[in-house]
Amino acid sequence: MSTAKPGSDSDVISTGSRSTDSQSSSATLHHEHVPLSHTLAAEAASAFASAGLVAPIITIIDSAIFRNASGTEPLVAGLATGTRNLLTRPFHFIRQPACLFMFGVYAGTYLTANTIQSVCDYEGWDWFYPKFVGTSIANVGLCVAKDVCFTRWFGSGKARPVPWSSFALYTSRDCLTIFASFNLPSILSQKMTTSWGIDKRPADIAAQLLTPCAVQFVSTPMHLLGMDLYNRPAAKASERGTFIAREYAKSTSARIGRIFAAFGIGGVANQYFRHSLKGWLQKVHASG
Repeated sequence: MSTAKPGSDSDVISTGSRSTDSQSSSATLHHEHVPLSHTLAAEAASAFASAGLVAPIITIIDSAIFRNASGTEPLVAGLATGTRNLLTRPFHFIRQPACLFMFGVYAGTYLTANTIQSVCDYEGWDWFYPKFVGTSIANVGLCVAKDVCFTRWFGSGKARPVPWSSFALYTSRDCLTIFASFNLPSILSQKMTTSWGIDKRPADIAAQLLTPCAVQFVSTPMHLLGMDLYNRPAAKASERGTFIAREYAKSTSARIGRIFAAFGIGGVANQYFRHSLKGWLQKVHASG
């Protein structure tokens, strides 16, 4: 197992492909000239910019999914309402608790991933497993907290405690998504480059966009069941099965859209910001 080098370009929000020997010289230059504190500041800026880019989109999709599951508003109508609110009252929309919470979820996720990788790169450690474990803990914890709030804000009936079964389902759902977002892309990207002859850069991007979306076909039933356990605590198993079957197709499509934004668009944006800022830091410190 190779060791990731400082300043490597394989830094999509997923683990990405590991560094190659051809990157060693630029990696060493980055390590010698750029203080870790400056690199971490760039990582934070990249995380916040990426989260700010995708948070409004994910908020629209998530709130529509929760409203649809509770029966308060159909999915398409909820998406239309959220989009209209964002376009007509953007500053009001981004100050809403739901959007601010969503920004915190993904700023925290990207920041954790970026920081762990940069510290490991700086010390010459392999970041593959630390990045996965650390980012999983951050993202799962933040997402479950967010979903508990969304369940209460957009659920049906009077607000009440969210059952532990819903917590467990949300956690399992997020673990699957994190695995598909942070580990599977590196495997698929390597397969695309070695077996299919695709260049590394497009392979990294394609793998990053595809794998988080594909896992939603498996994780969406967990999401729907977690919401239904809160909205209809007395429902029978057959009723829950009917509900999941009825909502599966449109909810899966909506969740693919939100995951594509969060770990696809957001991941590629995070990669771009990191690459650009690290390149700028290298030039500044090399010339200084």
